[in-house]
Amino acid sequence: MKIVGLTYLSALLLFLNSNAQTISNESKMLHTIFKVIDAHAHIEAPLTIIEISSGNKRINRVQTDFDGLSPWDICSKELIDHKFKIKVFGMNYKPFEKGYSIKNDTILTIKLYPSEVKFKNKREWETFIRKEFGIPFCGTGLRMDEEIETLENAEYQHCDGRIKRYDQIPKKELNQWRKIKNQKRLRNDSN
Repeated sequence: MKIVGLTYLSALLLFLNSNAQTISNESKMLHTIFKVIDAHAHIEAPLTIIEISSGNKRINRVQTDFDGLSPWDICSKELIDHKFKIKVFGMNYKPFEKGYSIKNDTILTIKLYPSEVKFKNKREWETFIRKEFGIPFCGTGLRMDEEIETLENAEYQHCDGRIKRYDQIPKKELNQWRKIKNQKRLRNDSN
């Protein structure tokens, strides 16, 4: 009789454990690294712009470094059915577009094919980026419209629901937090 009881208890614990894992996976932070390379030369394609969307909504844009790498962290609940689509733009490369489905941390290698020289110089490339994304371009990196002071005084929310102020978040984790848009409404609701 004890063996049967232990079997049922083991089955119940196994069920509860798997159910708890399913719930925790619903809103976890997914870490993705984009690796962009030239398809013919098999070398890195630096400073490419990657636009990321899920459903019909653009959720982020990132730029690769000089090694063709760009980390991207996303809360799994921001992805519709764990799917997203990327558009990749590189100077003198054909635009690349593809959909992906992720449920775990991953590295995605993107091969860009050279095109005929579309941009004669960096200024033409910057103008294209400004028009395509509607954002200013500063040096080799994307610049946000918001002032740093406004960002530092704001509250941020993590994927798991935690809320912190800018100065309470470790700098290496800042990209995993999203600025809360309606700061005043949030404070009024909590009172």
